[in-house]
Amino acid sequence: MFRSSNPARDIVLFEMIDQQSAADGTAYIAALDALAKRSEPAILIFRVAGFVNQDHDVRKQAAAWFKRNRGRLDVFAKGLIRVDEGHHHGDGDHDHDDGHEDAEDSNFARMLPFAVKRTDSLDHALDLACNWASVSKG
Repeated sequence: MFRSSNPARDIVLFEMIDQQSAADGTAYIAALDALAKRSEPAILIFRVAGFVNQDHDVRKQAAAWFKRNRGRLDVFAKGLIRVDEGHHHGDGDHDHDDGHEDAEDSNFARMLPFAVKRTDSLDHALDLACNWASVSKG
């Protein structure tokens, strides 16, 4: 399942939970497009839980979206918080139990023009987002 919401004016929440359908992939790309239309930057929270089996074509579309928007990411996003709730992709390359890659040090994080944080609970992510000015510097 994929869903997006705005828990606060400057927070955008993307949730990917368990199996992703074709409709979920379409909704994800549409949510990315909506994010790019923002005129004021928001904290983006990615919550990922369960067996996330996203279609390869959707991953390619999302990568193309990030590449296309890379130069202007800081216009509509001021930070990213990844919430990993014991998820895995099932391909062995992205399992996030004990040997997860640190989201703050990943190649993806290094290409972003803003801070990336990682946590294991949505409540903690929302607290981080509400206090972003102080946590993004540390």
